[in-house]
Formats: sequence, C-alpha cells, structure tokens
Amino acid sequence: MWIELDGWAAKLRFSACHVIPDHPKCGKLHGHTYAVSVKLEGEVDGEFIIDFNILKNIITELCDELDHRIIIAENDPRIKISSTNENIGMIIIKSGKQYSFPQEDVVRIPTPSVSAESLCVWFADLIVQNLKADNLAQIHVRVDEGAGQGAGCTRTFNK
Repeated sequence: MWIELDGWAAKLRFSACHVIPDHPKCGKLHGHTYAVSVKLEGEVDGEFIIDFNILKNIITELCDELDHRIIIAENDPRIKISSTNENIGMIIIKSGKQYSFPQEDVVRIPTPSVSAESLCVWFADLIVQNLKADNLAQIHVRVDEGAGQGAGCTRTFNK
C-alpha cells in the first residue's frame, strides 16, 4: 500500500532563491516557488501506513526552513563560501562573480548543488531520518521548481 501527498494541493511549498554556477541561464541569482510531493509505501499498522499529519508536519518544517531564503550548496566544488558573524560570502570560482548575503537570509545545505535533483535527495534523506516505523518500506520524493517541472528520487527504509 501507499499514501501520497501532492505538494501543490497540500500546500507543502516554499519560495527560495539560488544560483546554479556556470549555467547560461540559471547562473544568475533567481528564485522559484517549489512544491514537495511525497509517496510513502508500507504496510498498514492499525488504521494507517502513517498519519498524514505526521508526514505533513515533517515536510512543512523542512519547507519553512528554506522559505524566503537563499539556498547555498555547501559541497558545490564550483563555489567558495566564506562567513562572518553578519554575512555569508559566495564566489563562483570560474566566473569570479561574488555575492554577500546577511547570515539570517541564507540556508546552507550539505549537497553538491542546489538543483531540484539535489534538493529532492536532501528532502528524502531528512524525511527518512525523521520517520521511525517498522512498517515503512520506501519513500518517493519529488521537488518541483514551479508547476510541471521537477525531480524525484526514491529511498528505502532500513528495518
């Protein structure tokens, strides 16, 4: 069996800004309204595979962390990150383009990119870490960068 949450319909969304270094179009600072959709496979335990509210709360907390922020990939080899008490600096190595943002406006995530693909993996891994139930088998997470385009991945729960 499986349950599913549509990120657009369930309002599991966030708006954020990012840059994809060295990309002809996405190499400029830009933003998206993202939606996070989840399909969770498992066995019914009592009445549910999992209570929808538990899953929604986990996703909502992650979306809230990124909402109205600038997302920077800590493990992107194409950028150099620096920080002070007040600011986060980012230099695009190839072009030399430099950015400086207030600390409170930035979320650094441990990924190699801020693409929909990398954000999808980040969400999936954190959702799995926060769900501890023996009846869960697999989770499919999709992160859309606007309606109609996104990336998805699958993670298996270790029992």
